[in-house]
Amino acid sequence: MNIKAIALDMDGTLLDANNKIHDNLVEILSEIRRKDVKVFLVTGRTFEEIEEIIPDQFPYDGAVTSNGMGCYIGETEVMQHHLDSELVKEVIQLAQTHQIYYEVHSIHGGRHALEEDKKVLQAEMKQSTPDTLKENEIQSRKWAIKSGISWVERLDYSNIVKIYFFSMNYEKMNKWKQILEDVKQHKPFTTSSSSLHNVEIMKEGVNKATGLRILLNKLNLSEDELMAIGDGENDLPMFELCSYSVAMKNAPDVVKKRTSIVTQEPYDNHGLYQFLSEITTSGLLNN
Repeated sequence: MNIKAIALDMDGTLLDANNKIHDNLVEILSEIRRKDVKVFLVTGRTFEEIEEIIPDQFPYDGAVTSNGMGCYIGETEVMQHHLDSELVKEVIQLAQTHQIYYEVHSIHGGRHALEEDKKVLQAEMKQSTPDTLKENEIQSRKWAIKSGISWVERLDYSNIVKIYFFSMNYEKMNKWKQILEDVKQHKPFTTSSSSLHNVEIMKEGVNKATGLRILLNKLNLSEDELMAIGDGENDLPMFELCSYSVAMKNAPDVVKKRTSIVTQEPYDNHGLYQFLSEITTSGLLNN
């Protein structure tokens, strides 16, 4: 291997079921950076969402946010896309019609939803939790409903970097995804899902790989020097970009089949730490 950078998905990969980063990961990633290997966070989360949960001592060199909508080197913004305001308005109105849980994310303003939809979103969260739903995602939604969402009388449709949709019922989510596909016919955009229970909207042609290319170019690194680790279908573009792709054991089969390696343990049993420790102690990062 000639790895000079590692791209890490967060939910279902780096974070535990309570959306925390274990100290052992902080230690092993610090060791990896001392070997002159860059660490990138490549996530569906906005930069503000990253800052909410990343401990101060956590070592990373850059971030691709909102599934490619933003790029940062350290805390410096390199690039930031925005969604078309008319598209945002249209899909929120459709979400209201179909009673779909939504979160509107602005660059620095956090999550927003209309006050009038609060009861609809709360009702969604009262449904029974299916086996197909990961613990970290349900914990994030509970936190968002309780204190993470700003409930507003009117939404500002400008400067939106992401719209997140969620349902406990994945069949309902599949129907919603089809509705979004219909909207794409007259207002093009890209969708991305990290689980069966969510979908997010980004600018057309944007994904984790497009953001990673920007970071690699800025830091004079090549795709041949990149390893990517993740667990969701939204990670597939970066897997196709890099030379070494790693799926977490908890990833669905469609993801595992398109990667080079699968970790021995899932995200909630120190799977990432064990894998990083193995490649570090074996000397694979030094070759």
